Amino acid sequence: MGLNDILNTARDALAAQTFGLQVTGQNVANVNTPGYVRRQAVLETRTMGDRSFGSVGVQGVRRVADEFTNQRHLSLTGLSSSAGERDQLLSSVESLFNDFEGTGLSDTLANLFSSFSALSAQPTDPTVRATVVENAGAFAQRVRETNAGLQSMRTEMFERAQGLTDDINLKADAIADLSGKINAAQAIGHDAADLRDARDALLTELAQKVDVRTFTDGKGQLVVHSAGTTLVEGDKARHLAIDLNPGGSIRLLSENGGEVTKFLSGGELAGVIEVRDQDVTQALSDLDAFAFDVTSAINTQHAQGFGLDGSTGLNLFNLTATASGAAASLGVDATISADSSRLAASSSAATVPGDAGNALLLARLAETPLSGTLTPGQAYSRLVGQVGARKAEAEQTLSTRAAMTAQIEEMRQSVSGVSLDEEMVNLTKFQRAFEAASRVLTTADELLEDLINTLGR
Repeated sequence: MGLNDILNTARDALAAQTFGLQVTGQNVANVNTPGYVRRQAVLETRTMGDRSFGSVGVQGVRRVADEFTNQRHLSLTGLSSSAGERDQLLSSVESLFNDFEGTGLSDTLANLFSSFSALSAQPTDPTVRATVVENAGAFAQRVRETNAGLQSMRTEMFERAQGLTDDINLKADAIADLSGKINAAQAIGHDAADLRDARDALLTELAQKVDVRTFTDGKGQLVVHSAGTTLVEGDKARHLAIDLNPGGSIRLLSENGGEVTKFLSGGELAGVIEVRDQDVTQALSDLDAFAFDVTSAINTQHAQGFGLDGSTGLNLFNLTATASGAAASLGVDATISADSSRLAASSSAATVPGDAGNALLLARLAETPLSGTLTPGQAYSRLVGQVGARKAEAEQTLSTRAAMTAQIEEMRQSVSGVSLDEEMVNLTKFQRAFEAASRVLTTADELLEDLINTLGR
């Protein structure tokens, strides 16, 4: 190796170690930057012709990331977001059955049966009779309000699903745009690490909205799958859409019009759809069944009694023929609401007006099993308990998934995050290598100067 070779080797070494110092400095500067992936300077041996030795060259920068860990992170982010959305929405559903303020269904039901007891003690008192009608109306109104609240939530959740779908489409467009820029940068040999960081950050945001799976196709382009359909392919994005099926449930549609709802497995959108079309729908069905069973029992018993005017066969409540839709239309019969004397407190026409046998039987319905083995109070407790059980299950699922997400995030940071201790080691390593290359350069320069001086004598 001649002096020129030594000078060239030192020059290349200085350039390579300077590059390593720059990469290390970039890592240190971005230690607290969200989404930043640690860079690593990639150096390689630069061969010198057919010789067995050479200098060092810069191959480029490598983002330190583990694909499997990143995939798990995206998957768990989607699952955790879905659980969080469901937990939050079920809190609102649970609040509709809040009886702590004395105005809930449980209280209005108890007041109704209490007024039946008062009627059995004073069957001819117009004030007592008016109280029964008032309490029956309050119970029916609370049932309707609870039903309306649940229906309103379904409407709001549909709007929420539409907003999430629009957001998903915007993020898909942005990811496709970044993918195009990454491909263009790589095509001319430029570093695309910052663009990849930005794209990964968008993928994480997308995973919070919908389930995300990514892979690289045969052309090296990113492909993003969501809800069983391709959302992004290279620099092309496809959109999702939302509408309702004939039964009123949400349908998630791919760009070609095919339904992909059943393939949706994560993200806030999955949480919204699950609560709207499963949890709230079940709560509405349970409320209908409760209202139908309670008021059917009351109507059956009331129709067997006699009012002060001798009328009989009247229902206290207006009621649908089946449980479906019972809660939405429940109300006090207009005839009785207009004239409380028609309340059937007596058990026979012969004992009107002083008899209160039927009023007593109406009061006893509070402790009588309805269809099945539950009393009205127990039936309502079961309804509330089922809502509470769904909320508790959602909390548990959220806790489990959040813990798993935190664990995979920790693993991801251990691979891709910046460690100041490690960067200090790298800084020292590159600095010492730079100093050594400087000494080689200085020594070669001195040798060359001595050689020139010697030849010049």
